[in-house]
Amino acid sequence: MRLHINPLLLPSLAALAVFLLFLRLGFWQLDRAEEKLALQTGYHNHINAAPVDLGRAAQQRYQAARMHWRRCILEGYYDPHRTYLLDNQVYRGQVGYQVFSRFMLQDGASVLVDRGWAAAPETRSEAPQIDAAAGRLILTGVAKPVPVTGIELAPDVTENMGGNLVRVQRIDLAQVAAQTGWTLLPYVVRLDPDAAGALVWNGTEPGFNRERHLGYAFQWFALAATVLVIYVVLYRKKRRATNTAGS
Repeated sequence: MRLHINPLLLPSLAALAVFLLFLRLGFWQLDRAEEKLALQTGYHNHINAAPVDLGRAAQQRYQAARMHWRRCILEGYYDPHRTYLLDNQVYRGQVGYQVFSRFMLQDGASVLVDRGWAAAPETRSEAPQIDAAAGRLILTGVAKPVPVTGIELAPDVTENMGGNLVRVQRIDLAQVAAQTGWTLLPYVVRLDPDAAGALVWNGTEPGFNRERHLGYAFQWFALAATVLVIYVVLYRKKRRATNTAGS
């Protein structure tokens, strides 16, 4: 007894598998678009909410998820003894540093503030001139996640550049705390352009790219539809050829 296998079975199964795969990828991109929409909505809700006075919101200020992208008011003093230069930061085609300084709040808590960008001198061994405002200050800015930019060349790499300047490849709050003994809030505050001690302002909103995911979803669904159309056309041709040969 000969086992007869329908010649259309394997191509049909293959087409179905590819069709379902493309559909799944399309729906996955739609899910990613919804996630980005939720992030974007949360960002705008936070950035437009009333500012948080970090000197008074003692409990809330340690909750990073609640503080990210909230506008902040800081009252206290710059620490003049140590400033971090995040290496390899390019602004308008020029190489420089993102500058982070410790700001001590009135009640003893501390936060790293992102003061902005400073151009790098011509020689790498030369330190830029970074001054900080002295005395009691009231600053405004936006709490944001610790930057993930920067290239980590090796663990715990810091370069003392003289004075109070330390060049780093990455801002790691846990590492900073271990090296200095500071207790830091779990985020950084990007200073407003007009805040005392602010440098060249290069702040941007976080990129959500929701439209890109919608575009990818459309492409996957279009490919699924193309597979379906091709399969239907070839299936009909094959059936007609089979029927003609059998008659």
